[in-house]
Amino acid sequence: MLGINSIIGAGIFLTPGAVIKLAGPLAPLAYILAGVFAGVMALVFAAAAKYVKTNGASYAYTTAAFGQRIGIYVGVTHAITASIAWGVLASLFVSTLLKVTFPEKNWAEDTDIVSVKTLTFLLFVGVLLAINLFGNRVIKWANGTSTVGKVSALAIFIAGGLWIIVSQHMSDDRAPGSTQVPPPAPSTLLSGVDFGHDTASSLLLATIAALYAFTGFESIANAAEEMDEPDRTLPKAIPIAILAVGVVYVLAVAVAMRLGSDKVVQSHDTVRLAAALGNGTFRTIVVVGALVSMFGINVAASFGAPRLWTALADTGTLPAGLSGKNRFGVPMTAFGITALLALAFPLALRFDSINLTGLAVIARFVQFIVVPIALIWLALNRGDQPATKRNPFTDKVLPVLAVIISIALAVSFDYRVIFLTPQGGANYFSIGLIVTTFIVVPAVAYLHYYKPINRSARKAGEAFRP
Repeated sequence: MLGINSIIGAGIFLTPGAVIKLAGPLAPLAYILAGVFAGVMALVFAAAAKYVKTNGASYAYTTAAFGQRIGIYVGVTHAITASIAWGVLASLFVSTLLKVTFPEKNWAEDTDIVSVKTLTFLLFVGVLLAINLFGNRVIKWANGTSTVGKVSALAIFIAGGLWIIVSQHMSDDRAPGSTQVPPPAPSTLLSGVDFGHDTASSLLLATIAALYAFTGFESIANAAEEMDEPDRTLPKAIPIAILAVGVVYVLAVAVAMRLGSDKVVQSHDTVRLAAALGNGTFRTIVVVGALVSMFGINVAASFGAPRLWTALADTGTLPAGLSGKNRFGVPMTAFGITALLALAFPLALRFDSINLTGLAVIARFVQFIVVPIALIWLALNRGDQPATKRNPFTDKVLPVLAVIISIALAVSFDYRVIFLTPQGGANYFSIGLIVTTFIVVPAVAYLHYYKPINRSARKAGEAFRP
């Protein structure tokens, strides 16, 4: 349930219009291809979880394989971008909530620092703090409830949509292929070389867009130490979660397109998936389900992101005080840093989610390239551990495939959305944010970890280690 809750969020409810616009009648195929890639990466992360049972996911796997020099970089960038990603999710939830609850107001589009939107944003982060404050028991309840809610809403959409299609005897002229969609934007290689408007390039762009709806699986193991037998349960839970999500996504998009993909593409509603429904009751259920879904993924993000900071503190990469927990086992200092970043960046960028999510995408590409290589090393050097079953296919073949696909997607990503403003000028704040995230903060972490007093303390600890 944590896995499903970490993956299903705003993507499937708010962004299918962009995928349909790019791929046209091949939109379900784009989701299938994105699901296949996510499944490959999920199996890689699941296989790595067999060898490493500590918090931190990609940071833990990379450190176990290559040591702190590479692990620090992956861990610090992952922790920062996970915090920013939570801020994006929180701001998206707040925007949707305001637009749905107060449609006659313009509060959802207000980008002023002092506004109803900012106040609601602060209150929502406070609610998440209250949920986390009482430990894993409350998190488990909130996680389970929101997961059931979002899956139920999607199931009702699928079942209700099929009922409408059958009961109204929709003819083939309502099939996806009949929808007039705008021509796709040109595909670009390294954000500069146009390689066509053909079906294959359009499908590639649509697959990258659809992939965003599958991200989140890489954070499931962030809190591995707080799970029962993570080396046994995570390798099963991660692929099952991806498979369940993939089936729901493809069915939902196929039904939406059958009902009228032109409605989804042209809609200006916040919850694009609901635009395919004419029935008011069904629309309301889907909209409420979208809110529940976004609330749930915020619960999952607020739970997992602070554990990345504690994982870095536990290894001495960051000050040990970040690992401090309250009587419920919640790392309050780490949660405070995560919440501060989650608040600061959306406010500083005036809720510009394009630049914020673009930064998170780059960090994920780093993980998706490094973790498969780390898995190969772990399989070659740590396969003799008790309870660890070596599998050449998941430990060697899939990681190679994952690296190839990840590099291809990283090259295909249009980085201009991050470095340039909508008017075409340089986005200096976004550039500064990237430099801070990928250069400045990792450099500070290296200096802290390798300063003489810390190095001496670690050597002394190793001397007394049994």
